[in-house]
Amino acid sequence: MAGNKEDAARSGSAVLEAIELKKWGGELSEELVREVVEGYTGGAVPDYQMSALLMAIFVRGMSYGETLALTAAMAASGARYSFPECVDKHSTGGVGDKISLTSLPIVAACGAPVAKLSGRGLGTTGGTVDKLEAIPGFSVALTEDRFRRQVESVGLAIAEAGDVAPADKAIYALRDATGTVDSLPLIGSSIVSKKAATGAGHLLYDVKQGSGAFMKSTQEAHELASLLVRLSNDSGIRASALITDMDEPLGAAIGNALEVRESVRFLRGEETPGDLSEMARAVAVHLLEIKGIPDAEGAVERALSSGAAFEKLREFVAAQGGDARALEDLPVSGDVREVASPRSGYVAGFGALGVGRAALALGAGREKKGDRVDPGVGVEVLVKTGDGVEEGQTVARIYGTRNADGAEAMILASLGISDGPTRRPPVILGSL
Repeated sequence: MAGNKEDAARSGSAVLEAIELKKWGGELSEELVREVVEGYTGGAVPDYQMSALLMAIFVRGMSYGETLALTAAMAASGARYSFPECVDKHSTGGVGDKISLTSLPIVAACGAPVAKLSGRGLGTTGGTVDKLEAIPGFSVALTEDRFRRQVESVGLAIAEAGDVAPADKAIYALRDATGTVDSLPLIGSSIVSKKAATGAGHLLYDVKQGSGAFMKSTQEAHELASLLVRLSNDSGIRASALITDMDEPLGAAIGNALEVRESVRFLRGEETPGDLSEMARAVAVHLLEIKGIPDAEGAVERALSSGAAFEKLREFVAAQGGDARALEDLPVSGDVREVASPRSGYVAGFGALGVGRAALALGAGREKKGDRVDPGVGVEVLVKTGDGVEEGQTVARIYGTRNADGAEAMILASLGISDGPTRRPPVILGSL
């Protein structure tokens, strides 16, 4: 009991010192950061004190040394895994982002083992776990032993993050409640702490920018990408990053079963949107290059053309209890509404944020944690920036009936049509 009181007193003293230092622009030592994180995780530091520190950080910023110390402290706050030979990818989130479903089976089929802990979607950002759970029987609840054995036997395992970096989970919830989410050091340390705890030795970040992304400009995305790569490398992870466009949805499908269905079509060599094909290939190639596999581009094309990538997806799904046969005809809502173009012209843009909100209104995502997700609903966009359209032409399909009128209005409000031809922007905007 006496030891607990001493620990609480030390944590209370540490957080007060940290608040005082940071509010005047001072720098927190590694030891002080660790004491505050441990104190907050253990309950000795109350929310109101941690909120004050987060606001001071939001206003004053953090040096790189402080950010690295925070990353390490949060990574060490819970279970840690070690998969030094494995690759992993992390997306900062977008609309229709199904790149984990498309690129990771390719990578595993090329001989680079994948160990990935993923999360669920929130708001317009979809979660890989939700998409996979649209497959009948699929389970993301793997024990560490089963997860490790599947990485060894199949070469690909994806499980729910669970207790990884619990300090980050608690601090993020507080950031969300206190308006301190959009702080670059806090964003970077949050992302990398979870990846460091996951333990993959080779990591690619897909940092998105645009209307459907958290980072709205290419400059902001580049700053975050640079920080993520630097923090990862200093945490013992060989990392690289792509900066990619999210002004319009990726591919055609937005919604869990719809996105799995589109991913299957791509892996089977069937016709899919060009932006999805380009992104999936680019991510796979970069992951293989980080891993040091020679002729990465050739390996990717061979895995796709031979059918090995699709067979790896089937093997992975079956290993985690899913019905691999259902991949051929995954159930989606039978209630389908077509959305028609209001006039003729050229697509000047199809805003990802509005389309994502439409899918959310239909029940494809959750507005708050704990909301139920309907795996069979969502949106398909049938045109891209630069395409010519005629008045009355179907530009999107709505799957599901919940809030369907509102969803249609959101989709039409997101569709920009110009009189003259427009140029389609590149999918990949940079790399480092």
